[in-house]
Amino acid sequence: MEKAGLKVVFSEVLRGYSLVDSPLFGKVRVKHFNNFDSAELDIKNKAFFDKAVEKGLTTRKDRIDYLLKENIWTQEENKEILNTKSAIAGLQKTKTKIFLQSHIDQANRELERQELQLFELNSKKEDLIGFTAESYASRRINEYYMFNALLSENGGKLFSREEFEDLEEQPMMELIGLYNKTTNKFNSKTLKLISVSGFYTSLFYLCENNAHIFYGKALVDLTFYQIELFGYGRYYKSMTENSDNKPPEEISRSPERLVEWFESTKSAKETLDKSETTGKEGSAMSLVGASKQDLTRLGLDNPNETINLAKKAAEKGGRLSMDDLMKLHGV
Repeated sequence: MEKAGLKVVFSEVLRGYSLVDSPLFGKVRVKHFNNFDSAELDIKNKAFFDKAVEKGLTTRKDRIDYLLKENIWTQEENKEILNTKSAIAGLQKTKTKIFLQSHIDQANRELERQELQLFELNSKKEDLIGFTAESYASRRINEYYMFNALLSENGGKLFSREEFEDLEEQPMMELIGLYNKTTNKFNSKTLKLISVSGFYTSLFYLCENNAHIFYGKALVDLTFYQIELFGYGRYYKSMTENSDNKPPEEISRSPERLVEWFESTKSAKETLDKSETTGKEGSAMSLVGASKQDLTRLGLDNPNETINLAKKAAEKGGRLSMDDLMKLHGV
């Protein structure tokens, strides 16, 4: 997203709502929810779930038990989901321990493969589970969510409850599309991009990590987007302050690459420190496979201050697999 677009999203986060144009309903205010709204939704969700059970809809647990009993879904497939989740967690931990860009790229590719596999397994399971009491409650709570989120320009209700329930398919689909398009802007990736943008950091660095100073209201009154954005701001500020080196310009503009850079430089430093404390002659050796760009990125331009993985790679035919990297770094 371009800088101008990020500024617009930021202004909406600050306001706590978004104003959008609807061909059918004119100016519509989309409310950003907070903890009080969430508590009300939880109460409603429980009521919808209880109603579904009373009407005879099976619960998710009962449906899964049936699938297992009839061997339609197996414990082995459940274990495969758990193992895939475990593999993803392991790879994410590995990324905090490795510092060569080639190894980071390798970890990212394997993460993408494992996440796709997890998505496919979960999709298959959900298709077999089908419509349950939880599904009914989720559908009803989404409707209730939209009813409370879509307001008139001045902040009043856009519809009465009866008017909302009587909406025909076309206007309802427009409202759903309007709502989804608006809220999709506030995904984690966009909020992270805002949190490392100059227009945000120039303000954030003046608030002394105090959310009340930044937003001017109590924490309990903050929207979820405001809380999430502030959390990212603190996180990336802490990373920058605790780093011995300044991240390259092209890296500092990307939250994902900034995290990778911080974790890899931290890991490299810890490994160097550990190597130096061994007191053994030649404990600090060159890192075979590290390019000049790697060394510059890590702030280790002196090749005598990097670590040797050559022997480990040679033992594996000149290339380390993700399993090798995970074991090598104690994961």
